[in-house]
Amino acid sequence: MSKTQREKGTALGMRRDPTFIVLTAIMTLFLLLFVVYPVVSVLITSFESEGEISLANYSDFFRFSYYYRSMINTLLLGVITTVTILIVAFALSYTISKTNLPLKGLLRISALLPLISPPFIFSLALIIIAGRRGLIYRFLGISPSIYGWPGLIIAQVLTFLPLGFLMVNNVLQSLDPSLEDASSDLGASQAKTLFKVIIPLSIPGLFKAALLVFIMALADFGNPMLIGGGLPIMATDAYNLWIGEQNMQMASAFCILLIIPSIFVYVIQNYILKGGTFVTVSGQMIGTERRKIAWYIQYPFFALSLLICLTIIASFSVIFLSSVTKLFMFNNKLTLEHFSSYVGWKALKTSFTVSSIAAVITSFTSIIFAYILVRKKPKARDLLEFISLLGFAVPGTVMGIGYILVFNKPPLVLTGTLLIIILNISFREFPVGLEAGISKLHQIDISIEEASRDLGASSFKTFTSIALPLMSSAFAASFLYTFMVGMITISAVIFLIAPGTNLASLLILRLAETGNIGKGCAMAVMLTVVVLISLMLLKLISKKSNVEMLKGF
Repeated sequence: MSKTQREKGTALGMRRDPTFIVLTAIMTLFLLLFVVYPVVSVLITSFESEGEISLANYSDFFRFSYYYRSMINTLLLGVITTVTILIVAFALSYTISKTNLPLKGLLRISALLPLISPPFIFSLALIIIAGRRGLIYRFLGISPSIYGWPGLIIAQVLTFLPLGFLMVNNVLQSLDPSLEDASSDLGASQAKTLFKVIIPLSIPGLFKAALLVFIMALADFGNPMLIGGGLPIMATDAYNLWIGEQNMQMASAFCILLIIPSIFVYVIQNYILKGGTFVTVSGQMIGTERRKIAWYIQYPFFALSLLICLTIIASFSVIFLSSVTKLFMFNNKLTLEHFSSYVGWKALKTSFTVSSIAAVITSFTSIIFAYILVRKKPKARDLLEFISLLGFAVPGTVMGIGYILVFNKPPLVLTGTLLIIILNISFREFPVGLEAGISKLHQIDISIEEASRDLGASSFKTFTSIALPLMSSAFAASFLYTFMVGMITISAVIFLIAPGTNLASLLILRLAETGNIGKGCAMAVMLTVVVLISLMLLKLISKKSNVEMLKGF
């Protein structure tokens, strides 16, 4: 009997287990309540106008230039950020994987540094460097216009560069070098080989990277809020409409129009390109000696890579210096007083508590649901998987407004509590834990569970005694990832935070907006250290267990 037949037979036997029938029903109810219901509520609210159902909000959106310009700016920003990141990521990856130039280790580390920082730390750094009274003005007497398009593009490129770099670097390293040798043997120049062989073969991987970066750029909230300079951007405009004007109907319309491109890109990524493989040649890849790259290719790539990496290092440096000096550039006396803020430590503690609880919830529920989907194969499995992965595709702004609409009235009033933030983080990061669990289950031979059942153990006993221990690495990876993201999240929780309560990421944003740069930078440093430790543990677990946390993203 084949492995597929054995899995199908085991699934049919388990499907009758009442325990898992109940668990499947509970998990489906949770997903409908905490993922689907908030999005549907935003959709319904977007059609409400003066107590009636109509298209008035959408009509106003396309009638007033400020509104539709917000959509144009958001899409344009996403495209510019995506294209720039692909160019920079390709230059970095090519320099590191193909050339013999020095500083490749520094380039790699620098390109990955933004992974450990709050999502808007580069906006804060750019304000210090190129703000109205920043470093450039201090030393050169020039006051560049960093707010608006210039600062926003630079901040987003630096923020989302690691994602693009990881994916593009993986594509370039997977290409068979013998293809380049064959091109060279046929008389092609290195430039022609680059544009006719390497880039065309990399296009599928570059396209996947572009889709993911585009989604992240559309959903970005912190950078436009801090350095946007009043530029109409849909995520921040939805927040201002909700909080400032109390116009929840128009804010909901903004959210729905923001969802459309995100869902479209997400469906392409996960259901059209998912699982696609692109073979360069058949047979076993043979290692070849790294050739010398022509100067007109490697030096421009190296120069661009070095410029970006020095910018990243400079950003982290000014954040650190601002955190340990009285008033950076004006009073450079070293001090640790910015780290002694009671409000700051309290916010960090709250973030730690919220993220830890959310991580526990996500880890348990995602592992259980992964087991149900892979081993039980319930009816409507594809639909359940789509719903469970939906939280990643929906921008945080939408989920934040959706939670307010749903949980601000009986029978489930959660607004003003930490529980609503915990649930929001849990189900937004649920897809990562689910993918980790599914990936791990595919590595576990089903015959182990069959042996347990043959010895008389129930399906649930088999799960708790056999499968769950074997999935412990996926559980730990899901826990650390959710914890790490929960510590730095902002776009959804900014709608849900109660007066008098602070999270570390939100406090940094508010300190930066009020000009309290020193304390804001100190909070950023503390948050970065926490995330760095989490990332190191996550990398260790992924390496030992072969659980790929970026799979499907």
